[in-house]
Amino acid sequence: MPRSLNADFERLFFERRVYLEPHLTVAEMARRLHTNKTYVSRLVNENYGMSFPNLLNTFRIQYAREYIAAHPDIPLYQVAPACGFTSIALFHLVFKQQTGFTPATFLASLQTQ
Repeated sequence: MPRSLNADFERLFFERRVYLEPHLTVAEMARRLHTNKTYVSRLVNENYGMSFPNLLNTFRIQYAREYIAAHPDIPLYQVAPACGFTSIALFHLVFKQQTGFTPATFLASLQTQ
């Protein structure tokens, strides 16, 4: 991958945190980077060892964990859209897959610490 594409991807994805945008796709990311989705997919696979959707979900869940810890009084149904998820069901599913806990269990464990 061209060095500038890597740098542009990192700036957009990590610094501007576009992963929090609910309808972000690999095609949209490619459009913003003025390239095609094959290059973006290859970049993500080579640099992060996962698919673009998995990278999105990994960073959304990481953000969700920080968000829940920082805002323990916010109802969990409001956390999903704040973290880029389009549905509460998808948020719960991905959170459980990645952490082994439901968001509610994670919140409860923070409150008992």
